[in-house]
Amino acid sequence: MRAARYHGEDDLRVEDVPEPTVAADEVLVDLRAASLCGSDVNYLTGKTDPATDPITLGHEGAGVVEAVGESVESVSVGDRVAIHYIRSCGTCRPCSSGHDNQCRNRESIGHHVDGTFAEYIAVPERALVALPDGIPFGVGSIAGCAVATGYHAVQRAEVSPGDAVVVFGAGGVGLHAVLWADHVGAATVIAVDLDDHQLEAAAEYGADVTLNPERDDVQERILAETDGWAADSAIECSGSAVAMEGAIEAIDGRNGYESGTVVSVGIQTEDIAVGFGDVREGQLRVVGDHLRSELQDIVRLLETEAVDVSPSITHEITLEEIQDGVDLVLEGDERVGRVVIDTTSA
Repeated sequence: MRAARYHGEDDLRVEDVPEPTVAADEVLVDLRAASLCGSDVNYLTGKTDPATDPITLGHEGAGVVEAVGESVESVSVGDRVAIHYIRSCGTCRPCSSGHDNQCRNRESIGHHVDGTFAEYIAVPERALVALPDGIPFGVGSIAGCAVATGYHAVQRAEVSPGDAVVVFGAGGVGLHAVLWADHVGAATVIAVDLDDHQLEAAAEYGADVTLNPERDDVQERILAETDGWAADSAIECSGSAVAMEGAIEAIDGRNGYESGTVVSVGIQTEDIAVGFGDVREGQLRVVGDHLRSELQDIVRLLETEAVDVSPSITHEITLEEIQDGVDLVLEGDERVGRVVIDTTSA
C-alpha cells in the first residue's frame, strides 16, 4: 500500500509499505480520508519531533472496517468509523475513570506508531467511534482532532452561557473553539489572529468580535467589550508565547481582584512567565488530548446537524499530493482551513 512517511525534518516521502496485519483486539480500517494537522507540519519543519523515525504521519482519519481481530466485538466489516488517535490500555486508573487521554501506557497514532496518511491502518478496537452514514468521511476525519481539540478546550475552560470568551489563534483548532464557545451559549466570543482570512472564518463560526493585533489594541478592546471585567475564559490555540501572555492578560480585570480561566492548547516551545496576580482567583490549565467520549459527543452533534464543521475543509488533495498540502499550510497566501487527503486515490 502507499503511505506518506516521515524520514526527518523536511523529508516526507510517499512510498510503498506492507499492509498492516491486525492483532486479536485490532481492526483494519480502509481509510477513505485523512487530514493534515499543524502537528504534522511541526514535525516537518523541525519545531517538534515524532517519537520514532521513519513513521507514517497523520492522526486524523476515517474509513470503513476492512477486517477485525478475533476478539473484536463492537465493530464489524463494512462499518463506517472515525479514528480516535489515542491508543490506550483501557485498564489503568485514568482509563478506568474515562480519562483515556491520561493513560499511563498510551501511544499516539502518527507520533508513536504509524498513522493515517496511508491506504490502511490497524488500530485497537477502542480507538474507533462509529460514523453515521450522513457524515462525510472528510468531516469524520477532522472531527478526530481539529474539531475535538477545540471542543475539549471549551469543556476545560468551563464556558457557561453568558460568558465572555477570547480565542487567540483562529487556525484549525481555534476556529472550532470559537464554534463550540458559541454553541454552548457564550454571550461574547472574541477571536484574535494576525490573518484576516482566518478572522473572517471566525466570524462565520460565531465570533462576535474579531481583532488583529497589528491594528487593534487587543486588551483595551477586550475590556471595552466586557465592561472592564475582562474575559471569563481565554483559550490560546496558536502556540505563540506572545499570544499566551495576551491570553493571561485577557482574563485580568481592571481592578486586579478578579480573573478567569486560561486554557493553553497550542504547543508552547518557549518559556512564559506568570505572575501571582495574573491568575488571582483564576486558573491556568494546559490541556492535552480530547477524550474518546468527547469524540462520541461530537459525532452525535454532527449527526443531528446541531453544528456544521464542513466549512472548515478548504482544500482536498490526493495522498500523492501531500507535500503540496504541507506547502499550502506553510505559505499562508490564502485562507487554509483543514486540508483533507483522499487516501483512496493512492
